[in-house]
Amino acid sequence: MRSLARLFRTSPRSTTAVERPRAATPRWAKWTLFGLLSASAALYSWNLNESGFSDYYATAAKSMSLSWRAFFSGAFDPSATITLDKLSGFLIPQALSVKVFGYAPWALALPQVFEGLITIAAVFWVANRWLGPVGGLVSAFLVAYTPLLISIFSHPMEDALLTMFTVLSVVAWQRALETDRMRWLVLAGVLVGLGFQAKMMQAWLVLPAFALVYLLASPQSRGRKVLRLSVAAVVTLAVSISWMTIFNAFPVSSRPYVDGSTDNNIFSMVFGYNGLNHFIPGLVPGALAPDSPTASAGSPATPLLLRIVAHTPAKLFFPEYATQVGWLYPVAIAGIVLGIVEVRRRRRENRMPRELQVALQFSVVLLITVVGVLSAISLPHTAYLASLALPLAILCAIAGILSWRAFRTANSVWRFSLPATVAAETVWTVWLVASYPAFARWMIPPILTVGLVSASVLFAIASGSLRSRRVVALVGVVSAGLAVAAPLIWSLSTLDPAFAGSANDAYAGPVGASLFNPPVKRAQAYGTGLNSNRVATNTANVEDIAYDYAAKRSGRVEYVLATDAWRSAAPMIMDEASQVLPIGGFTSRAPSPTSVTIANLVRRGALRFILLTGPDAKSSAATPDVAAIQDWTRANCSLVPQRTLGEGSPRARSRLPDSLYDCGRSQPPHPQPQGQRSIKMKGGDRWEISQTRLFTVAE
Repeated sequence: MRSLARLFRTSPRSTTAVERPRAATPRWAKWTLFGLLSASAALYSWNLNESGFSDYYATAAKSMSLSWRAFFSGAFDPSATITLDKLSGFLIPQALSVKVFGYAPWALALPQVFEGLITIAAVFWVANRWLGPVGGLVSAFLVAYTPLLISIFSHPMEDALLTMFTVLSVVAWQRALETDRMRWLVLAGVLVGLGFQAKMMQAWLVLPAFALVYLLASPQSRGRKVLRLSVAAVVTLAVSISWMTIFNAFPVSSRPYVDGSTDNNIFSMVFGYNGLNHFIPGLVPGALAPDSPTASAGSPATPLLLRIVAHTPAKLFFPEYATQVGWLYPVAIAGIVLGIVEVRRRRRENRMPRELQVALQFSVVLLITVVGVLSAISLPHTAYLASLALPLAILCAIAGILSWRAFRTANSVWRFSLPATVAAETVWTVWLVASYPAFARWMIPPILTVGLVSASVLFAIASGSLRSRRVVALVGVVSAGLAVAAPLIWSLSTLDPAFAGSANDAYAGPVGASLFNPPVKRAQAYGTGLNSNRVATNTANVEDIAYDYAAKRSGRVEYVLATDAWRSAAPMIMDEASQVLPIGGFTSRAPSPTSVTIANLVRRGALRFILLTGPDAKSSAATPDVAAIQDWTRANCSLVPQRTLGEGSPRARSRLPDSLYDCGRSQPPHPQPQGQRSIKMKGGDRWEISQTRLFTVAE
């Protein structure tokens, strides 16, 4: 107990070194922050009702709003037969919003608006305590108007909640350094663990920066620092896996099957399918392996050089990514250089620059960590880049403050850093804008002219050729405006829904041909990515008619209809059809339900109708478990004739591949699938055992 008390006790020598009195935030800064939050709220909610659906997640949100069982387990369907292929914490605010306001695009997107506003306020808090009110406002502004984040905070996406919890954890960690209180370090671990519920292991990217900078900056003894960090790490891990542990504790027969796994284990899905197996295939057993490659950066059809570049930091400099988060790369690089120079200078003068040093160390370590991970993996969505926004914003604020301070110091060689940064930023901005000539070609002449003129004037002032204070102030304002002009225009383009991204993927501005993700053909019959058959009107109408037909003839059953594709199930569930049994999960490769399960459900009268869809409705081409169910259905059930569904139905007028089968009791006997065996249990029930699940059949 005595050692535990010492762990939480404040170090006597830390009071003067860490917790120094701070000036109150000036009123002008508070009002400016209020204005920034108000403008951001208006921008994020401008197209709220047009934010659209990411059908796979929107279906899960609907299911979670209809069933508390589905809510707790993060299930795709209201009956909670299968989970999402990732943790569902990010859907909790959306599901609650739907429960309160009803099912609509704006209700799904509304929580992300508030998550964005909390993020902006938290960024100001952190940067203000490190860099002062100017640095806080600059950092908050850059985060608020990062093009990618505007799209994320105005659509129902998982990255919004992750970003919010990450920044809030930085607030708590910062307070742990300032106050030397253990409780703040523990709170930081709790917040990282909550971020884990939003996007799993990506929430842990901030941990190396927390640990390394705490070891360097905390005035505690080395042993106590290590001990405190160990406690915080245990708390982080415990909160991160808390829900997973509870979920796995339930018997397999009383919880949904875990999509993304082959062993129905949620740890396999999180740490294998969504985690370490991206780096080392097959490292975590029990996780579904990646599907066959398509025409992307990882495809054999892609040139070898491009495949190599796709796994290096160089890919982050390509326009498709840089226009979303990297407009100020030159400024951030200047912030790193100037920050190192300023820290070394103050050390020589025996003036320890604690706040600046911590801000620089934290931002650089976090930036290196995120860039390293993003470089190693293929980026399926640009939303992954959101983790870069915070360190880049702080580094840019450092660059602005230090370059202006050095510029006004006559005897400093670093006074030339400001004109050099303006020149580099001008060239970089022009190159990015030139990559989208159809959208922003008009921006090139003014940016190039103003940028080069500003750089020349600043160089003249730095060299002593021009000394007018008015000119200095004017050119400084113009230079700052130039730096944010292009990204601000890219951000404000989101006022037009055509340039605002979508619920499936975050982006602002135009989306051109990508080197790593070739443009999608929107004319194809089925949706892409997370879209369902809802985007194929004829197909969705046929499936809606099929469900109505089955519902009228099923009576009181557990499932009105089973369908072999989530793209088929999603529109039905979104349209209040809650008794749908999806087969195969998102991947179309999850062994849930198996053919044994389907046979058992049909035999005991819990399921009568099965809808088989065409291959385009599947997320994968290799679907052995789905194929087994299809074979069993065709062998044991009767095809419902087209005319039976209605002479005027879209199905009767089209040649769509969807086929509805009736497996009612009037059909031939259903043979027991091979591999099934029965066990007589106490109480007279018979238990049917397959390789993956356990089901009871009343005798």
